[in-house]
Amino acid sequence: MNRAEAIKATKNGAIAACISGAFTLLLSSIAILTDATGTLEIWNDPFIVFDIVLIFACAWGIYKKSRFAAVLLFCYFIFAKVVIGLETGEVSGLLMSFILLYFYGKAIQGAYVYQKIEKAENPDYKTTPKWVYYIGIPFLVIFVLLLGIGLMTMTGTLPSTEVQAGSELWQKEKDALISNEIVSKDDQIEYFYSNGVSSILEGGSILTDDRVILYMPDENQDLQVYEIYFENVASVELVEKGDFLNDSVYQINSHEPDAWLQIVLSVENGGDEKFVEALRSKIPGSNL
Repeated sequence: MNRAEAIKATKNGAIAACISGAFTLLLSSIAILTDATGTLEIWNDPFIVFDIVLIFACAWGIYKKSRFAAVLLFCYFIFAKVVIGLETGEVSGLLMSFILLYFYGKAIQGAYVYQKIEKAENPDYKTTPKWVYYIGIPFLVIFVLLLGIGLMTMTGTLPSTEVQAGSELWQKEKDALISNEIVSKDDQIEYFYSNGVSSILEGGSILTDDRVILYMPDENQDLQVYEIYFENVASVELVEKGDFLNDSVYQINSHEPDAWLQIVLSVENGGDEKFVEALRSKIPGSNL
């Protein structure tokens, strides 16, 4: 690859990135504006704006012959496709994905070749400042770690950060709930959220077809399970609204004065509201 080919490769990579970013922006805009469910639900997330900004930032970096931007976008694109596959349970757009990866891969090669030629032929060529490495390398390490953690939550290795529908639970998670007598094998789990960091057994809330369950370890690390059946629920109160960093807190009061549960639910993708709305809809003859 010569200089002209290297410049062309980075230019084509930047164009491919812009096309990918524009497509992501279009899909997410449609999904958010229509509050999409089903196939487009994964795009119905305001936080996807960070993905879009990253794609366009990498596109600009690739256009400027940045090796860091080219490698980052290549790795991020693969990660994003894996996440979408895990979320939707299917792999789509393989042909387009391979085409984009081809252009991203050529952009990496082009960026490295261009900088190598410039360094060899241009005595005034300025090498990458050391501060870029001091900032870029730690950033890349943190980014890769976050990607790894994200994949582990997607595969059930670590608890998910959002409220999940029962159908989204991995079988090993269901087995753990059953074997620890948190639910029975006949229970139909409608919504589930664990506030655990490394294991779902560190605590969580479950909505089944007939009751709401709270489980947590006590001071001796023995698992304690509390539950209220729908017919015994007197009211559901919002104690504290959550945000990006904190979970929402709800109190579920029983008809018995001293019987109540206080559960925490992630606000991600409106999961706390979905859980509570489903709970309220199951309380007989009430609009709590």
